[in-house]
Amino acid sequence: MTLRPRLWRPLIAASAAAAVGVTYAGVGAPLRPLVVLWFLAVCPGMALVRLLRLRDSVSELVLAVAVSLSLETVVAAIALYGGHWSPALVLDVVAGIALAGAGAETLLGREGRRS
Repeated sequence: MTLRPRLWRPLIAASAAAAVGVTYAGVGAPLRPLVVLWFLAVCPGMALVRLLRLRDSVSELVLAVAVSLSLETVVAAIALYGGHWSPALVLDVVAGIALAGAGAETLLGREGRRS
């Protein structure tokens, strides 16, 4: 998946909004699983991995999936052990992290400039 670097931030933001939106709106299959799976599998990790300014798009995508799944596992474990388990809460926290990562890229001025 080779997207232009400047398209990732709006895609991450739109995916976060869509995932949270379809979850709270109670949208059923097949739309909600597809939207939420796309968001959870790629977007949180990509928002953080983009800050590393990797040169290889494939490596960036593979690392983004790994970081996404790891991040979601940690957030879910904290919620579970903290006695506040809720899938919606985990989604909200992960969406917030993804938006913060995309915002950090904006603040750091890393839009598309790769060595």
